[in-house]
Amino acid sequence: MSDEITMIKIGRHEIGIIGLSEIFETMKLKNLSDEEELKEQLLRLVRGQNYVPDSHTGEYAQAILREYKIYAGLPAEPVDEQSAFPSLKILGPGCYVCDKMEQDVKSILLELNIAANVAHIRDVNQIAEYGMVRTPTLVINGEIVVNGRSLPHSQLKSLIGQKLKK
Repeated sequence: MSDEITMIKIGRHEIGIIGLSEIFETMKLKNLSDEEELKEQLLRLVRGQNYVPDSHTGEYAQAILREYKIYAGLPAEPVDEQSAFPSLKILGPGCYVCDKMEQDVKSILLELNIAANVAHIRDVNQIAEYGMVRTPTLVINGEIVVNGRSLPHSQLKSLIGQKLKK
């Protein structure tokens, strides 16, 4: 059983799902062709390791099926990129400076009382999707705002405040 957490879009929120890659691999081996059966089994396996609110079962099932199709290389409907919360991503391999930026970003969001989706992207292939970046890099709502350097807490707080407070 894997402890790996994969973020997926469910409705307008990004939700962390434990063990999704392992679940997808299991389902791929079953090679089910009935989409409803596939959706039911995926949801059942996800519920084995994750809390799925009854009131949102349909949304979870649809999102998990969409992610499975992408994983399996099957045609899937596009993800709605709108989110209820701003998105902040720290790009970096997990060195001390990158990890410190992640902790600073989280504490600044608490200080400013801003709810946001925060992700630390450590995978070099995902980092490369942003083009020529140096680490650490801070991306706010798809825009690179800090590239290849760390900022003092006060400067980072001011920058995040300017970008997210309207």
